Amino acid sequence: MIGEGRGEALKNLLLCASVAAVLGGMTAAGQETSAEPALVPVSYPAQQLSYSPDDIKIVGTLESGQTSKPVEYSGTPKYRAFVFEGNGHDQIEVTVLGGNRKAYIALADSTLTPIASGLGRLSTTLPYHGPDTEAFYILFRGSAKPPARLTVHLKKTPAVAAPPDFTR
Repeated sequence: MIGEGRGEALKNLLLCASVAAVLGGMTAAGQETSAEPALVPVSYPAQQLSYSPDDIKIVGTLESGQTSKPVEYSGTPKYRAFVFEGNGHDQIEVTVLGGNRKAYIALADSTLTPIASGLGRLSTTLPYHGPDTEAFYILFRGSAKPPARLTVHLKKTPAVAAPPDFTR
C-alpha cells in the first residue's frame, strides 16, 4: 500500500511537471513575440452583396471612348450611374474627374452586384456570365458639400478570343 501511494504521487508529480513545461513554453513563446512591434488590427468592411436601386440615379449611357457631360452630385440618392454594354472578359477603365477630391467609383453587373471599386480611376475585367452582351453599371459619388460636378470617361477593350485548339 505504501508503494501504491508513492506511485500516485509520482504520477501527479509527472503530470504537474508536464503541465508546467507546456505553460512555461507558452509563456516563453509569448515573450518572444511580444518583443516584436505591436500589430495594429485591420478592419475590412463586409463586401456589399448588391447595391440598392433606391440608392441609384441613372443619368445616362456611355459608349467606349466616350466622356460624359458634367453630372451634378448632391448626395441624394447616394450614387449616380451610367449604364454601358459589355461582354465577359472585356477590359474596362473608368475615370471620374471633377469635384475637390477623387470620387468614389464602383462597377456593378446587371443585378447590381459589385464587381470592383476605387477612387478616381478604376481598371478591371468584366466577369464572364455567358456569351451574351450584358448591361453593366458605373456607379459614382463625389462630395455633397459643395455639390460636385463630375465627368465620367469609359474605355472598354474587348476580350481577345483564345485561338482555337486544333490539337484535340
